[in-house]
Amino acid sequence: MYGRIVAGTDLSKTAEVATQRAAALARGLSAKLVLVHAGSDPGAPLKDLAGSLGAEVIVAKGNPVDVLLEAAEARGDATLLLVGSVGMSGARRFMLGNVPNKVSHSARTDLMIVKTDPPRGGWGDGKGGRGQDGTGPYSKILVGTDGSTTAMSAVDRAADLAAALGAALLIVCAYDPPSDAELERMAASAGSISAQWDADRSLRDVPDEFRWRIAGAAQAQDVLERSEEHAAKHGVDAEVRTVKGPAPEVLISIVEEEGFELIVVGSVGMTGAQRFKLGNVPHRISHHAPTDLLILRTN
Repeated sequence: MYGRIVAGTDLSKTAEVATQRAAALARGLSAKLVLVHAGSDPGAPLKDLAGSLGAEVIVAKGNPVDVLLEAAEARGDATLLLVGSVGMSGARRFMLGNVPNKVSHSARTDLMIVKTDPPRGGWGDGKGGRGQDGTGPYSKILVGTDGSTTAMSAVDRAADLAAALGAALLIVCAYDPPSDAELERMAASAGSISAQWDADRSLRDVPDEFRWRIAGAAQAQDVLERSEEHAAKHGVDAEVRTVKGPAPEVLISIVEEEGFELIVVGSVGMTGAQRFKLGNVPHRISHHAPTDLLILRTN
């Protein structure tokens, strides 16, 4: 799936969590690991870390965001960019120079944001990572879909990852029907969501601003039936589930209640002015996810 994993590090305790996760993922996917450090060469500490992980090293002076993006986009092979999450949640996300936040809206490759907030009670074993069972860094993966072409692409790639890591996959379609007032306002438009449901239940022509707002459980079930077929093509027997509610809240709630280790979403709406659209799922999840998040470049 990925031939190259690029992970940023400043050699901090939180960065160590991300680099350990990157190393485990590289082993699970038989991918090349590249550690990137922005600034002056720290010498032995970085060299020793790279040696212990079997990684290559890139050191470059400049803005950390620019250095990471350039390293990730430098080659044509399949690359995953991986960064830690510190500074992504709460008021801290608005701090100047917040690397994960800026990278999430600029990366042209798939991006993994590893949860690196210090756990309550300290770091424990010193690594802050979950225990590994030999099959890879994740055993339970959750992917959300709304049935759109880009979201189904995310399902395909999440299934591919689950197959490569031997992980269980849950596919969720959250449906959040527009209110009666919203439907009345849209009724005057020839392209209204209600008219589209009446004309075509396939969900393929839903306007962008209504992605993740599936009209009802029946339509959501149709999405899941197709998603299940997509996963099966990758040799994955996925569990599928429809849940009523806003997609970000639904996905985060399932992760918290059932212990999923990775959330997978498509990137549509993450760049440019689109990131401010109502209900932008990847943007909202990136700032509130209680676990690791994989944002797949689907636009």
